[in-house]
Amino acid sequence: MRTTMQFATRAIGLTTIAMLTAAIVLFRPGADPVAVAAGQPAEVPADLAMVPADAIGFVHVRAAELWKNDVFTSFRQTFEKAGPKVLEALDNQFVPKISTFERATAFLLLDRENPRAGPMPYLVLRFSAPFDPDAVAAAYLKKPEKVQVAGKTVYGRRGDFGLYFPDKQHIVVSDGDGFEFYFRHDPPKTGPMSYGLKLAASGKPLVGSVNLAAIPFPPKALEDLPPEVKSLLKAEHVTMSLDLGVAARVDLTAGYKNAADAQEAEKAVKALAEYARKELAKVKEDLEKKFLAAKGPRPAEELPEALLTVFGLGAINSADELLANPGAYVKRDGANLTASVTLPKDLVVAVGGIAGVGAGLLLPAVQKVRAAAARMQSMNNLKQIAIAVHAYHDANGHFPQDIVDKNGKPLLSWRVAILPYIEQDNIYKQFKLDEAWDSPNNKRLSQVAIKTFISPQGGLANPAGMTHYQGFVGPGTVFEPGKKLTLNNMTDGTSNTILAVETADAVEWAKPGGIPFDPKKPFPKLTSISGNDLVSVAMCDGSVRSLNLKKISEMTLKAAVTHSGGEVLGKDWDD
Repeated sequence: MRTTMQFATRAIGLTTIAMLTAAIVLFRPGADPVAVAAGQPAEVPADLAMVPADAIGFVHVRAAELWKNDVFTSFRQTFEKAGPKVLEALDNQFVPKISTFERATAFLLLDRENPRAGPMPYLVLRFSAPFDPDAVAAAYLKKPEKVQVAGKTVYGRRGDFGLYFPDKQHIVVSDGDGFEFYFRHDPPKTGPMSYGLKLAASGKPLVGSVNLAAIPFPPKALEDLPPEVKSLLKAEHVTMSLDLGVAARVDLTAGYKNAADAQEAEKAVKALAEYARKELAKVKEDLEKKFLAAKGPRPAEELPEALLTVFGLGAINSADELLANPGAYVKRDGANLTASVTLPKDLVVAVGGIAGVGAGLLLPAVQKVRAAAARMQSMNNLKQIAIAVHAYHDANGHFPQDIVDKNGKPLLSWRVAILPYIEQDNIYKQFKLDEAWDSPNNKRLSQVAIKTFISPQGGLANPAGMTHYQGFVGPGTVFEPGKKLTLNNMTDGTSNTILAVETADAVEWAKPGGIPFDPKKPFPKLTSISGNDLVSVAMCDGSVRSLNLKKISEMTLKAAVTHSGGEVLGKDWDD
């Protein structure tokens, strides 16, 4: 573990120094990025105005301007050789038209009240000509639904991304949780992203900024870092911009709260430069030793590795030259540290292409991370429900059931009964247990959002008071009407009996009932909330697992739903 932390420390140290000392500064009077940003008007274009000043970070690409720049001449000419008819057909095959695409802005937000949800991605696309939002939604969403999220109309599908059209020239892409948070988020007027947003508004073809202050670093992750790295990480933002004037130039700025922090970081850069040189020397020694030890002729499949090794050694030597004199290329201006580098045109082409592709890939990549986090949070909700059911059993001598009146008519769900055991005793005490769930008093309470009953995989926001966690009701089930089940009654074993399941179908959490089950009839249809045939279930022993609906048989599902049927779960249960 210690070795791993030392390796991570080295990696972070090298990465940090590389960001601030990538190449030699070519400063010119009047071209300083700080001065450029400071002279920007208070207002920014509509697409940039959608980026909150407290975002985790953003990337802004002026795609149309980059495409017309001289560095892309060869690409553009090759593209145009396809002919006007082909290019016109390309335009007519997509909405909005490809030729009207101007800019793309991707950014991330983090809900500090629910950091487990992970970063929420957003992509804003700007077009030069108006388009029909309904046509766009129909083209890119299968069976698009119009859903009201915080009073705004969002097109989308459950478990998938959604589209929001603030007007007929902008498209915002995110998912249900993302839009829900974005619309209710009240960002500050200024923040760490303000510098980068003004820089992007100035017309820079490519600008990216990271809000270091918003990244929730685990405390222990920073303990073993060198003091110099900690000083650099005090930066509120790190902003990069590309300027395609007479030469292609990349400007990098690290902005700090005050000049004292920036001065401390400037000293840290010099210390880290020496540290980085020592680390690079070790890497160089290892690479050279391995490369020179190889005997020729070598097989053809080793050629790529050999070429990369030689290129890597050259890059290390170049980096060492830069790190030998960090004061020559890292400058301090007030509360900012700045560095700049002039790039070859061919490298700019590569960087521009990577940035454009990166902006497009950002949303699905982060969505995968968020989907995994949402799945884990949902499984934790099921775990808490199972624990609450057992706590109820310990207090009352049996599992909870739907609350009924004196004649046995169901009034309230078993979920209401476990409220005191999920830290919602205050809500529980306000319910009138002798009235139906939708009575004037209880209806108001049933609209309360109970966190444990809300699935983070719910996609586009459901109306208040809904849940995706249900139990089965019918002969032999845990929530069989009229039966007070105890642990002693569960002869099939608690680890072999399903307590609750997460499905795509949402129901009112306070309403009695559940998924109808009859062992003599076909098993009720379950739909995965994530759209990948996996459903999460809580077992009666408190464990939580995922079931693959494509692999598990109906016979095994029926056996798992009943608590004392004497069936043996099939081999597909453990697949």
